[in-house]
Amino acid sequence: MMQINSEYVVKNHRRQLFLGGFLLMLSLMCVAMTVLFLFVSNSANQRVEEIRQQYRTISERREARVAELTNQLVTLQNKLDDLSNHPVSTRADKGKPAEGDSSPPQPKR
Repeated sequence: MMQINSEYVVKNHRRQLFLGGFLLMLSLMCVAMTVLFLFVSNSANQRVEEIRQQYRTISERREARVAELTNQLVTLQNKLDDLSNHPVSTRADKGKPAEGDSSPPQPKR
């Protein structure tokens, strides 16, 4: 007859309990690391989204400024085209001195 509480059975149970505890600790560590990863990933994603929103705002302001400057440029170009299409008739004759040119310059004191 074999003894139920023999030394071999006790060692075998201890080994199994130790292995079970070790595997349980590893699985708890994996769960903790997964939760930590999800938390850090979520925080990073929120920060990235904030940065993207800031850059969207900056880009929209820049686009509005470019549109405004483009409109000003078109207006100025149209004015220049209008000036170059009209003959200038108000130009003084080159042989005739202007009114202010006939008197000699005054010395500075």
